[in-house]
Formats: sequence, structure tokens, C-alpha cells
Amino acid sequence: MKWLPFSLLLTLIFFLLPVKLFPQEAVIDSSAIKTHAISDSLQADSLRAFLPAPQSPKTTLQKEDIGIEVPVEYSARMIDSHKSDGNIFLTGDAKVKYKDVTIEAGKITIKWNDNLLVAEGIPDTSNHTEKKADSLKTHYKDFPKFSDGKEVMVGESMEYNFKSEKGRIVRGRTQFQKGYYSGDAVKRIDPEVFFVKNGVYSTCENDAPHFHFRGKKMKVILNDKVIAKPITFYLGKIPLAIFPFAMFSTEETGRQSGVILPQYGSSPTEGRYLRNMGYYWATNDNIDMRLTMDFFERTGVLFRGNMNYAQRYKFTGSINGSITRKDFETFSERRWNLNINHSQTIDETSNLAVTGSFQSNNSFYKEYSSNINERLNRQIRSNATYSKRWGEGKNSVTVNLSQTKDIESGNENLTLPQIRFTRSRSAIFPFKKDKTGRSKKEQRWYNYLQYDYKSLLTNKIDRDTISTSPDNIDRRIEHDASFSFTNPNKLFGMLSLNQSFRYDEDWFDRRQENFALVDSTNGFESEEKESFFARRTFSYTASASSNLYGTVFPNVFSITALRHKMTPSVSFSYRPDFSDERWGYYETRVDTNGREQKFDRYGGTPRGKQMSMGIGLTNLFQMKLGKDEKEKKVDLFNVDLRTNYNFAADSLKLGNLSTGFRANPRRNFNVTARLTHSFYDFNTDIKRTLDNFISPRLTNFRVDARWSLSGKKKTPDKDKTNGGEEPVQVNQISAIGPGASGNYQDRFAPEKAFSALDIAWKANLSFSYNINKSNPSNLFKSAYIDLSNVEMQLTQHWRLGYKLRYDLEKTEILDQRISFYRDLHCWEARFDWSPSGISQGFYFIVNIKASHLRQVKVERRGGTTSVFNPF
Repeated sequence: MKWLPFSLLLTLIFFLLPVKLFPQEAVIDSSAIKTHAISDSLQADSLRAFLPAPQSPKTTLQKEDIGIEVPVEYSARMIDSHKSDGNIFLTGDAKVKYKDVTIEAGKITIKWNDNLLVAEGIPDTSNHTEKKADSLKTHYKDFPKFSDGKEVMVGESMEYNFKSEKGRIVRGRTQFQKGYYSGDAVKRIDPEVFFVKNGVYSTCENDAPHFHFRGKKMKVILNDKVIAKPITFYLGKIPLAIFPFAMFSTEETGRQSGVILPQYGSSPTEGRYLRNMGYYWATNDNIDMRLTMDFFERTGVLFRGNMNYAQRYKFTGSINGSITRKDFETFSERRWNLNINHSQTIDETSNLAVTGSFQSNNSFYKEYSSNINERLNRQIRSNATYSKRWGEGKNSVTVNLSQTKDIESGNENLTLPQIRFTRSRSAIFPFKKDKTGRSKKEQRWYNYLQYDYKSLLTNKIDRDTISTSPDNIDRRIEHDASFSFTNPNKLFGMLSLNQSFRYDEDWFDRRQENFALVDSTNGFESEEKESFFARRTFSYTASASSNLYGTVFPNVFSITALRHKMTPSVSFSYRPDFSDERWGYYETRVDTNGREQKFDRYGGTPRGKQMSMGIGLTNLFQMKLGKDEKEKKVDLFNVDLRTNYNFAADSLKLGNLSTGFRANPRRNFNVTARLTHSFYDFNTDIKRTLDNFISPRLTNFRVDARWSLSGKKKTPDKDKTNGGEEPVQVNQISAIGPGASGNYQDRFAPEKAFSALDIAWKANLSFSYNINKSNPSNLFKSAYIDLSNVEMQLTQHWRLGYKLRYDLEKTEILDQRISFYRDLHCWEARFDWSPSGISQGFYFIVNIKASHLRQVKVERRGGTTSVFNPF
């Protein structure tokens, strides 16, 4: 009896010590398996069942043993090998790795004779929470997990063939880049292709998703797309829509072709509607197309198309338009719009850019678009420009064709064409260079003589498309040459001197002549004469400037220095009076009141002799904070003063005093102000400035201030906030399934109400005030306050947006919008309300949050933003 305790102790030590049935790294070939040291396999199996292995052994089988190409590694807490059938049973943290495939499960069976792996979960014996009624129910854990280095799939059971590299998963579930996929059976037929039976797709990570698409048959192509047919859209467990087929993207980026699911909504005028119903086609890497249709219950159909194209380093562009014949009471004719944008790099020195905007009538966007910017735009423009550079970039030529039409007044401006040549500033006598190509330090004064030249050929036509008045044609060739000299040495060691002479010569093919008085209107009419005419003008300017500094060192708090930089300047300019008859550019006539009138024969000819002196003073106030490495320089504010005195003027020789103020003490705050003072009195009776000198009189004052505020940027919780999506911008347009091109802009959709959802709060506040007192009897004032991009996170799921433009002078609200955003887990909702202004009305939308499914939405509009008419 005295030996019994000691034998029990030895037995306990034997079972508690870690016993390794295999070494940590071992290679087993076929002969080792067949001539295993343990003769009785059943005894060996029983022994292994009682010997736990805390450190899972890792075993590798070579290809010659089992007939496959590369080694198979496996490990588990317990490894059981059957000599009779060649099967291996792995139990507890079982793991098998073959090529890039890794399979983990509670239990894995490897059937070498069939090259087959079977993985499944194991009973969960630690679950003691079940009620007695469920005591016979078995719960499992450690379900199989498949990974190929790209994606991970989980299922109740799994089979994998080493030779064919095909597999099958029963009731599997996996997450690809943009969603979750599950099905009753998942079969892998290729490393990149899976077939799913009764498949389910959703971007909601819940086991019972808030929405999902269910397809009887589903084909998953990794890093490409998912194709399903037929497919049913469920909201919770309620089926809402059935589609013959659908495609969803599984790529992080890129473009995939597919059906664009429509958005449902209703309008008081047009009833229920389906919008953006169509197809996105990524033709190839260079072209994609988008065709959609908007169907309205009461009024008809609107077709829209968009095509983007690009060739890297060569060209890029887009063409988009729409056409409709919606049946309103006021009109029913066909309406359309077309927009073209093309940019092409012909070579390293030449480019071509083309833009065009066309529409059927002047009210197209006003009646068909909910976007305020499009509704307010009353001009359509088309432009084509070719540019070429050469001579180290100093020479350039541009050819431009353009058309601008005011759709309200009907005025049309055509430029057919405009050709401009430019030679940038160059030295008449270039600097001498050494062997390294650098300019030598010793230069002559004439090396600082420079010139530049510009030539412009213009053919402009101003046309009134409503009236029958003749076209106003302006054809000319301009030659502008400028010669300048900058003194390399400062005069008196402090003054920088500059001089310039400008010569302009313009050629015309017509001009106005024979201005005659019309007694009935007391106006003048002229005749147009076509011939060759030349106009020559010139001017001379000289200037001098210097920099003066004043610095104090207060050493108060963290302020170590304050500096005042002054830049005084003085200039002199001369230009003759080209309205004098000896130049022949003006005609002089006398009206019925006996007053002399001068008429420009060409247009734009300088008038009045100028021999003036300009005086200016620029002040910059700076502050230095900290010392050494913590030193920081801050520009506090600028103050500029300018005036001039014209010695050649008959009266009012002293020009206005202009004062400018600019401060930007912080990155998010800036203030600018401009004041203009006159030194002469104004007679309100004759509405003219009198030539009697007085103290400066304020004639104009304007101040603008802008303040941008924002909270700290939040770090998104991908598990809670957006179903794995990054923070998004609300109302971003993209196609479902197909990754629509980022160049697409929906001109019919309302503008964005929220700019970002990852900032707790933000706001832009601006103030503008202007007063004009040039005529004291006709005082003009304007003052506005703008609150824009105001956003605030009220709760975890609610966000408030606000925009306001308020007229302080009229004490009225010009435009206002209140917006609410609600995070609905994998959905989101937004409500915009504009109580007044051109955008008066409301807009409500609920859509899926995932960017590639955001077109799955329901919306409602009303007011002037209703699709597409007011109430």
C-alpha cells in the first residue's frame, strides 16, 4: 500500500507531460507510412486518442507519395493516421495548406486515395446555456474556413480536391470587397470562379441582413463580378422586386458592365416615376457608356446617355445628352440637350481642347433639372482651342473658335477665329553663358534690355437672334510690342529702377465714318466703310521702388519680434491724347445742345492725354513667435495705398485714393477691405464732379470676411458605421454593380447637401458689405450674410445640415435650406427643405449606403425642385 501513492504520481506525470507523437518538423514518405513503427494500428489509434498535443505537429507530404504536384502541409492538436485506407484524421485546430489554399476547421479528414479533403465543425461541449427542451440539440463550433490569400469563405462543411483544385461548401458565407455572399452550396470550379446555389448577396453584415438580393443561381468571379439569375430584391424578409438577372462588382476599384437599378419616387405633377433605369457598359479600358431612361406615369419618358473615353497621355473626353417629349399642358414638343468635352495632347508641345453645350430652348434646365446651379445658368458656351509652344517655351500660338449665347436676351457672340501669337519676355542681347550653361556674373547694362511681343488676329460677330438688327462685325490684327529695362544696380544703394516702352499697332478691314446728327432722336448715326486701316498707339512708363524695414523685439509672451516692411514706389507714365484730330482716330461733332462730342472710329482707342505720376505705399506687418526650432513667422496684415496726379489733365488732376487691407491671421479666417476716396466735391444737381479740391470724400467701401470652422475628423468604425464602407459623400452618383465612371455628373440631380460624414461638425460663415457714394444723392448699399456647408452630428445616427443667404439691407432671406441625414446602418436617408427662394420645395431620399448600390433608392420631390414642375 505504501507504493500506491508513488505509482499514482508517476501515472499523473506521464499523462500531464507534453508528449510529441511527431517532431515539430517532419517529412513522411510512402515507405515511412507503410512501415510505421507501431505494428498494431488500433492500439496506436487508442494511444493517440489519450495523448493531447498542446503544440500542434506540422507534417509535410511530398508529391511522389500521393500523386499531386506540390507538398501538402497539415497540423492539428490530434493527428490520427489509418494504415488500412490511407486516411488521416485531424482533430482540434486542424489546418491544411496546399499551394495558396489554406483550410482550417475543428475536424479535417484527408482521403489520400481519393485526393480529397473533408472539413467540418466539431460539437461544442462547452455550451451549457440551452434549455432542457433543447438538450438533444447538438451545437457545433470551429466551422470550416477556406482562404486562398485573397478571400475567406466559411461554411458548415467543406470538400476540396487536391488534383482538380475544385471544392464545395455547404451553407457557406464569405465577404468580398463590397459585400457578403452566402448560399446553400458553394462549388469552386476554378481558383477564381465559384458557383453558388440559392445565393444571397448584401452589403449588410448582419446574419439577418436588412436587405439582400437572392438568386437561384449565382456565379462569383473573384476581383471581377457576381452574376445572378433570376434575382429578387428583399427588404428584410419582404420581396419587393424581381429581375431576370443582375451583376454586382467585387472589385475595390475599376469599372464593370451591368444593369443600373432604377430609383422609385413620385411627383405631384408627374405622378409615380422610375429614374435612372438603364445599363452601364465598360466597353474596354478606354471607353465606357451609360444609357438610362426616366419613366413618368403621367407625362412620359426622358432618355439620357453618357460616354467617356480616354487614352493615357493622349486624350480624354466625354459626350452626354438627353432627349424627351414629355406631355405637359404648356408644351409637348421634343426637347433635348447635348454636352461635349474633349482634351487631347497632340505632342509634348501642342494641345487641343474642345467644349460644347447645346440645348433645344432657353428653359430646358429650368424646367427639367433640380440642380440650382444648372437652373440659374443662363448662358451656353462652346469653345475649341489649339495651342502650340516652341523655342524653350518662349514662343506660343493659340487658335480659338468660340460661341456664347445668352438664352434670355438672345444675344450671340461668335469668334471665328481668334489667333494669338506670344513671345514671352526675352533679352535683346542675351546673357553670356559659361561652359556649364550658367550665366556669367559679369554682365553689361545692355544685357538687361528686354522685349516681348504679342500678335492677335480676331474675327468677332455680335448678333441679336431675336431682332432683325444687322450683325456687329469686328475684324482686326493687333501687334503689341513692349521694351523694358531694369537697372541691375540700385540707385543710391536703395532704389530699384524700371522703364518700359509699349507700342501697339492694329489693322482693321472696316471702320465707322461720317457721324451725322439725327434731329428726331438727338443721336448720331454713322456709315461703315470697308478698306484697310491702321491705328498706332504708344506709351512710356518709368518706376522706382525700395524696401524699408522697422523691427522691435517686445519678448512678450511668445512674441519675439514685430516687423513693419514698407515698400514705397513712384512711377511716371506718358501717353498722348489719341482723340486729337491729328491722329485721325476720332470724329468730332456738335449735338443740339452745342456740346462737342467725339466718336471713336474703331472702338477701344485710348482717349485723353496722360502725363501722370503715381504714388504707392505697401505695408506688411509681420510677427515672429518662438525661438530656434520652434520659431514661426506670421503675416498679420497688409495695407496698400495708391493715388496718381495727371499733369496733362484739364481738371480733376488728382486721382482717387485707393486703400486696400488684407488680413489672414489664421488659415481658416481672412478679411479683405477696399476703400476709395475722391479729393473733389460732387454736384448733385448736375450730377458731375466739380473741380474744387476738398478733403478726401469716401466714394466706395467694400469689406469681405470668411471664417471656416470644423471639428476633428473621426476615425470610422467599419464594423458599425457603414457595413465596411469608407465614409461617403451623400448623393454621390455611381452605377450599381458596374463601377460607373467618376466623370459622370448628373445635371438633373439636386446638389449635395452634405460634403463629408467623418467630421463631427463644420461651418462656413461669410459676410459681405458694399457701399457706393460716388453720387451722394443716389446711395447704394448691399450687405449679405452667408452660412454655407453647415453640418452638425446631432447623435450617432442623425446629422443636421443648413444653408442660408440673408440680405441685411432688405432684411429678407434670399435662399435657405435645412437638411437632415439619418444613418440607417446599411441604408441612409436624407431630407432637404427649402422654404423660400428659387429652390423652394423639398427633396426626400432613402438609399443603400454602399457606393456601388446607391442608385437603389426611393425619393420624393415637391415644390420648384419637383420633377420637373412645381406643384
